[in-house]
Amino acid sequence: MAQGFKPSKAGSSSKSKTTSSTRTKTGPKRGPRVIAPRKQSAVTQASQKKKQQASLTKKIESDMAGRAAGGGPLTIMKKAGDATLKAQQDEFDRKMAKKKATGRPQ
Repeated sequence: MAQGFKPSKAGSSSKSKTTSSTRTKTGPKRGPRVIAPRKQSAVTQASQKKKQQASLTKKIESDMAGRAAGGGPLTIMKKAGDATLKAQQDEFDRKMAKKKATGRPQ
């Protein structure tokens, strides 16, 4: 046999090497990584937490939808929203009083 000569392998292909690297190209999966609890107390606690989070999200979304329909300020914090709403109401009242004083029809 000549020096440096190696017979080619019939079954090798480079496709198996490229498929493993495609996973890293797409990046990590989105979302939290949570291991489900096994103890009964932890399971009930986790289910209660999930229900509370769903309830809170539903309440916030319904409040925001109501505020958007009503034309009020779109803030989650009630005090900040009330202050903005009061400022808008004062501005409106001032404009209406000015119109009445000048005698213009509405």
